[in-house]
Amino acid sequence: MSKKKLIKNVGVALNVKKSAAKYVFFSGNSNGNDGKGQKSDRSNLKFDEKSIERNPLQVGLSSKRHPAQQELLSAVGETVHPNMESVFSESSWDSFASDVHMHPHLVSIIQKKFKFKHATSIQVVSIKNLMEGKDALIKAQTGSGKTLAYALPMLHNLITAEPPITRQSGPKCIIILPTRELATQTFTILTQICGACVRIVPGCLIGGAKRKNEKASIRKGLNIIVSTPRRLLDHLSKTSSLHLRSLRWLVIDEADRLIELGFERDVRRIIDVVIRETTSEHGKHSLQTVLLSATLSPGVENLAGLALRNPIKCEVSENKKEHDVKEVKNEPEDNSTAQFSLPSGLKHFLLVVPCKQRLVTLAAFLLLKAKYNNKSGKLIVFFTTQDCVDFHHRLFSEALCKDGCGGQDEFKTNNLNFYRLHGNMDPKERQSVFQAFSGCPNGILLTTDVASRGLDLAGVAWVVQYHVSGTPVDYVHRVGRTARAGGRGKALLFLQPEEESFTQLLTSTVGVELKPLSLTGVLQTALYHLHNIKKAIYNRDQLNSSRGFSPDKAGVSTVEEAASSMSRYFLQTVNEESSELKVMAERAYISFVRAYASFCGEMRAYFTFHRLHLGHVARSFCLSEAPSQIGRGKMVTKRRGDESSIEGSAKRSRRLKLDEGDEESSSYQPSKKKRKANPSKLAELNMLAEYGL
Repeated sequence: MSKKKLIKNVGVALNVKKSAAKYVFFSGNSNGNDGKGQKSDRSNLKFDEKSIERNPLQVGLSSKRHPAQQELLSAVGETVHPNMESVFSESSWDSFASDVHMHPHLVSIIQKKFKFKHATSIQVVSIKNLMEGKDALIKAQTGSGKTLAYALPMLHNLITAEPPITRQSGPKCIIILPTRELATQTFTILTQICGACVRIVPGCLIGGAKRKNEKASIRKGLNIIVSTPRRLLDHLSKTSSLHLRSLRWLVIDEADRLIELGFERDVRRIIDVVIRETTSEHGKHSLQTVLLSATLSPGVENLAGLALRNPIKCEVSENKKEHDVKEVKNEPEDNSTAQFSLPSGLKHFLLVVPCKQRLVTLAAFLLLKAKYNNKSGKLIVFFTTQDCVDFHHRLFSEALCKDGCGGQDEFKTNNLNFYRLHGNMDPKERQSVFQAFSGCPNGILLTTDVASRGLDLAGVAWVVQYHVSGTPVDYVHRVGRTARAGGRGKALLFLQPEEESFTQLLTSTVGVELKPLSLTGVLQTALYHLHNIKKAIYNRDQLNSSRGFSPDKAGVSTVEEAASSMSRYFLQTVNEESSELKVMAERAYISFVRAYASFCGEMRAYFTFHRLHLGHVARSFCLSEAPSQIGRGKMVTKRRGDESSIEGSAKRSRRLKLDEGDEESSSYQPSKKKRKANPSKLAELNMLAEYGL
């Protein structure tokens, strides 16, 4: 049997059976009782096991794998084993700190404020070598404590320096990170650790903050600077009081993401400035440099060759008996594939959903985990564009939450907290959302890839990838938001039937095996939710309360009917008169289609645009018009950095031309022959717009 035929068989096997899956409401007998006097708890709700497989999401059991899937895996070839890393070591902080002679104040902060009893494996490997003054290239899974791995030896070096360092001593350490949230998070951690020595002052320089305030802080004196690349370059060129002559440490965190976002040239410029200012008259400099990343791609190693001097490479793996610490060669390895590290406590699931049912399935899954599972923790849902985040956040907030101003009470409930985060939000709002979601016990964060790197969001139990927006590298970083610091977590990937072959790429490159979930099992939550809401409305109106609630009042008795009812409800909510949701839905649809068409290289074989049914895609955004009519003749609201606005695209092209040589906007002449924009430059601008940089 050919591979193509096998893939087709697996897709058919995983599709939902169209036969109705009926719930059976009963009150202790099966003689057709009408349900009088019945209690409405979940123990009285069953479904026909002959029609539906047991749902591993709800009963905790793994569903049986279809025989065709086993044959497919054997035909594709041997599975690549993932590089699972052990997080915590056997060394306690007391014994380890004594071995490396770490300052006791730092050990006290770690034990009393952070409540850590044992050091992680990557901390044991890295701290020992960094305390000896070596440059290092650190590779470790996200959530394994990389920040403390360089922060502790760095602060030990500053605390024990002679003469003592004060804020008047100027910058001693610079830490470069790709996003504002990462910079803010790292600055918060350093502020807590600096409680061990109040003489050392950290500062944060990021986009969105007032330059005037940042310049005032620099003039007063900052010993540790945490910054994004562009803001740091801005101050290096415009702030005369910023001198790097006495700099001791340069840390480049999330180096692979910096390169992906187009910051490589900026980082190289920063490195050149740092080396030039720290080099003495005799041609020597005492700068110690650290590069950190969850994946080590050739681009990262090329950057390491520029910034590091005789570095060591630190990494930890369960597949190796000892921690891997070796010298990095000056020549980069001839390997185009990045090396991956995944938490050992992470489980991967797959949900194959037809395009028309994606929205209802996502809503049912969020209700299942956030509403009907009190111990599920927080969830993060990744979308491909900012417009998709805004639309789904507004739709779910209005249609599913009690305090929503739109929709009807048919599906609304309480105990649902939706948050949104993307690069086009106001910096203060982004910071507020980040802090609110970090501090809440449970909630649902709808976000783009701006939250896929380095953010330490405690209590995240599920990472849902509703849209695939990149390569297996992006998959690794997205799922790294859960199962942090040796904990456990789960990741769910949404795919359409024609995209299912993407799992083979994940298996061959990352080495993970995704366990398929029953679509019908997830959708049954819609029926249960509708039953509960209908009963609550019925009891609220106090109609026939003495007779109890009859399930016939709900109007639906099958999973398919409940899914259709929820789909119609979302469609009605979006298409209400004078509803802003309609405009947001159109904008989200256009941005998603454009993003889907932008897949290139090997990813285009798995996400092919001509196989996309645009009518079904429009329905997944609650749009009933033909795809050719969506957005036509209407002024779709545009915003800064919006890729879905045609006028916005033209303005970006105009700005690009001005940046390439024109000095004043008035010199722009539409009648002149237009210069072709560099595609790579436009791609860089689009990525920067996504992150609000």
